[in-house]
Amino acid sequence: MLRLAEVFETRFFFLFFLMCKYRFRFYNQEKVKRYQERKIRQQARYASNRSGFFKSWYRGHNLKKVWLLPPVNKRIMMDNLTGYNTVGLTKEEILNFCLEIEKSRDFSRRLNGLNIGMSSGTSGNKGVEIVTRSEEKYMKAALFARFPFPKREKVNLAFILRVSAPAFSLGIFGHKLTYISQLNTISVISEKLALLQPNVLSAPPSMLKIIAKEVEKGALTIYPKQLVSYAEVLYPDVKKYLEEVFHCTVHQIYKCTEGAVAISCRCGNLHINEDLVAVETLNHDGSATLPGNPCQKLIITDLHKKSQPIIRYELNDIITISPDQCKCGSHFRVIESIQGRADDVLYAKNAETQEWQYLFPDYISRAIITATDEIDEYQVIQSSPDQLLLRIQLKEHVSPDLFDSDQVIKSIREVFGNYKCNLPVVTIIFEKPEINPNSDKLIRIQRIFKVE
Repeated sequence: MLRLAEVFETRFFFLFFLMCKYRFRFYNQEKVKRYQERKIRQQARYASNRSGFFKSWYRGHNLKKVWLLPPVNKRIMMDNLTGYNTVGLTKEEILNFCLEIEKSRDFSRRLNGLNIGMSSGTSGNKGVEIVTRSEEKYMKAALFARFPFPKREKVNLAFILRVSAPAFSLGIFGHKLTYISQLNTISVISEKLALLQPNVLSAPPSMLKIIAKEVEKGALTIYPKQLVSYAEVLYPDVKKYLEEVFHCTVHQIYKCTEGAVAISCRCGNLHINEDLVAVETLNHDGSATLPGNPCQKLIITDLHKKSQPIIRYELNDIITISPDQCKCGSHFRVIESIQGRADDVLYAKNAETQEWQYLFPDYISRAIITATDEIDEYQVIQSSPDQLLLRIQLKEHVSPDLFDSDQVIKSIREVFGNYKCNLPVVTIIFEKPEINPNSDKLIRIQRIFKVE
């Protein structure tokens, strides 16, 4: 019966809802692996039959050996977009439509009934997401099945992001999702939130922090029972601050253009959606990364999406899988931390061997927030192996003249010293962090030079 249900599960909202509930609670890792292999084989066969790109890409490969299929990435997908998608659209049609939407800001429009959006990415490299109405429906079913919404009341969710899409609007059985543009001024956003009075507030962590400041100073009165963070890395200090202001838990949704990777459970832990995506965490040599260690390659496969197949797709993110099982009882793996993009790993030269040494963004963040509690926000830019620029926005009551810059500099340099690297020159300027112009995201740790 379960195998039969698998065949039809994405066609019916309630069936997919029930299957997502069942698998999350009862599937162990062995069952997850078998399920994923069945689905990836189906996806690979479908892509080979419907996509000219995949037919050529998989030529000479055994489609049954799913974990050995050649990977793809954003550049490969975008270069071959016409043959890559299975809905008969050309690359020119897709990009022209996306540019029209960006100019008009009318995100309710569809192309041939399809929801199509463009993601610039933090590097400015364009990416697109193609979603059919059927794919929208089963993803909403998965969200309602898995996300721990407030119990015994209708969901009234405010969704704040730079862009919207038809999939973001929802009104079903009294549950409501309302989109608010992040491009509005904070006064307009606050006005809309005050009228809406959401019980679930969702936004990137940098925006949640801005809203929290409005609440703190009495300019906005709302009482959300849950906060949802996405689109940016949720750092521990920001999470702690938000929970102190709103007196509720901050949950996370880890979604990218290529798939709904993970979602928080009732215990607040970020579980991989093992029945929606297959996630491979690998080292540089292709071996599996052990739990508790940051991966060096992240490859995902969307197990259901057919309009734009995502099969062994390389992401640029760095995550760490927890070695522990969650107390909620699910065997779906937990993401212990999301360090950010591989491009934002800092690099320095070993003082003795002059070999490259990587330093994950989390190490630098911890060095800064443990050195002082007087910083409201910060940003680190590494322009060369031995040059760091630190932008600091101090808390309102702190004067730059009285701030102990030396302690912060010492803490950062200690991270480099612990890895026996050349100590960098750290320059501090007191100003707001700069938002990435390509993605409108706040990236706290950035490296702007290439490492060969």
